[in-house]
Amino acid sequence: MNNKNRHFFASALTCGGFLSFWPDLFKELKRLYLLQGSTPRGQSLVIRMLGLALEDRGLPTNYFHRAEDPMVLEGLTVSSRAFGVLCYDHPCANRDYFLAHLKVSILELPGENDLPKDYMSLKCEKIEHILQSAREIHNSFYPGCSAQLETEVIKKAAGWIQEFQERESNLKRYFAGSVTALGEVDLLNHILCDCRKRYVIKGSPGMGSEVMQEILVQALSCNHKVKAFHSWIEPKDRVVLFFPEIQVAVVDLTCCYNDISSLPGDIVWDLGKDERMPDHLRKAGKKLQEIKSLLAQTGRDLDVSQEEQEKEGICFIEGEINEIISRVLKETAENN
Repeated sequence: MNNKNRHFFASALTCGGFLSFWPDLFKELKRLYLLQGSTPRGQSLVIRMLGLALEDRGLPTNYFHRAEDPMVLEGLTVSSRAFGVLCYDHPCANRDYFLAHLKVSILELPGENDLPKDYMSLKCEKIEHILQSAREIHNSFYPGCSAQLETEVIKKAAGWIQEFQERESNLKRYFAGSVTALGEVDLLNHILCDCRKRYVIKGSPGMGSEVMQEILVQALSCNHKVKAFHSWIEPKDRVVLFFPEIQVAVVDLTCCYNDISSLPGDIVWDLGKDERMPDHLRKAGKKLQEIKSLLAQTGRDLDVSQEEQEKEGICFIEGEINEIISRVLKETAENN
């Protein structure tokens, strides 16, 4: 197995609704392939087969898992060839998010897909009341939390200053995990596997948020490349900051994630307990479980729709899939 391959959540079901960092990823790509046809699991199979072909050629590949089902892939990217693949039904797979330089091609897959183009967006609208309940519970106990900005406002802010779009960003953003139909799933062990040193922040819920923000500002001001992994409970919070050039990670355990196994070289900063709200904090654990339960329900609801769509199974002819893979390999090789 090529140990340079990586697995990420670029999308997640959160207290702020369904959110995705795919628009960030588009900035690094020259070409994007959208998979149309078949079913979500059929598209995932094609992505896996393409990934294996890329690995066989020694190309490090980034795999991205669906927010509602970690067993199903929604896309991949290959940095060395500046291209990506994304399922056509993804909410970010539309021209509103594509930059002018990005060449977008449709790959028609065998098999029919009766899902509408905006399937995920429509489904997320139906479960918005569940996400809203999770958001209200979160805001009732999370110390120092602020109102979540609307997605459209965040999207506009990201591209508002045109001069910032002319340079490659030192910051890459992902989600540390998601609450799925299978329960709470995170990739922390995978994320931290390359670390030679870890700084770990402990304390009451939410106390590490400002510390992580200050560390991020310092790192970017020193021109360090940063991979930031955000919480699905409060998307503005960062669970992990990883600095690949120096193989150092900072982990914030105050943003409601389970503890991680300590290593001998870990440097721990315990921020202590917030003594001002003892009763408030005693209720935090129960409230957190309520949030996880609500978010898990959204994952199950999304997954049921996919199962209904895929009752007839996946049927591919090997030659058709090989033709698609050959096309992608040929076209992306020509661009380099």
